[in-house]
Amino acid sequence: MGAEIVFDGTVARGLGEGAFFVSMPHYQKEIRKKLGFEAYPGTLNLKVGKKHMNLLKNLVPIKINGFKLNNRTFGGASCYKAKIKNINGSVIVPDLTKHKDVLEFIAPVHMKSELNLKDGSKIKVELT
Repeated sequence: MGAEIVFDGTVARGLGEGAFFVSMPHYQKEIRKKLGFEAYPGTLNLKVGKKHMNLLKNLVPIKINGFKLNNRTFGGASCYKAKIKNINGSVIVPDLTKHKDVLEFIAPVHMKSELNLKDGSKIKVELT
């Protein structure tokens, strides 16, 4: 990928929506197929600067496709393989999001308990 991209982030409380979406069978299948892991049903929210969010716009994402279910449309997402400490996962940016300066990270494990993180903890995310 060239130059290493590292984000400094602060663990933040989420809206509780990540668990709902990540657990949906369609998204689980897409994540497994395109990112190569079974995602824990939830996201780790990291408050980052807007300049970090803008950096992602210059990268080529792995696209997770949206779908329709019972006359409701569920949007897709852009993913970027990443790791926190020694845990491989992905930054996931939903096409429809309320977040302006928050990155969401998905992984095969519950990140907060695995790394003993609390809201306010400082952490580095390395794009891989």
